[in-house]
Amino acid sequence: MIWGKKNPLKNLGWLLICLFLIYPMSTASALEFPSLKSLGLPSFKYGKLKRDRDVNRTFETYKILPDHKYYTSGQAGIPYAIIGIHNIYKLRRGMWQKIDLTKPLLRGWVSQMNNIYGYPPYGSVILDNNGKRIGVWYSSKQWTTVIIEENNEIAVVAPEIPGFRGGN
Repeated sequence: MIWGKKNPLKNLGWLLICLFLIYPMSTASALEFPSLKSLGLPSFKYGKLKRDRDVNRTFETYKILPDHKYYTSGQAGIPYAIIGIHNIYKLRRGMWQKIDLTKPLLRGWVSQMNNIYGYPPYGSVILDNNGKRIGVWYSSKQWTTVIIEENNEIAVVAPEIPGFRGGN
């Protein structure tokens, strides 16, 4: 143990050693590290979700956007999330399943998601790193990671399992 009650001079010695080691590093103006590009690694830009009343209304009125490709994450019967990605973007699928969305299918999912999950789902726009709309999100989970890659490729992290409503 470095800090003991028995020998205060020993504690002072350790303190001086720590200060002696830290001081030169604290006076350095900046440390330069190579950029990810110079190492041959991709550099990512991050997008985000922004809650949006109009997107929520789009899902709750079962409207399918014609210029979007749709994906779900979670169970086939009741997805954890539904996303629509604008056609000019390519989604890295990961945990997302591409679907041919129909109005009856959307109606059933929206109703089931609203009834079974502990927190009601809500619509959000998916924005790129510049705030440009690249898609729509509908889930009871209101956060995710959106990664903007090169050549209009994007990655949207699938949400975790939402909580379920308890019964009496």
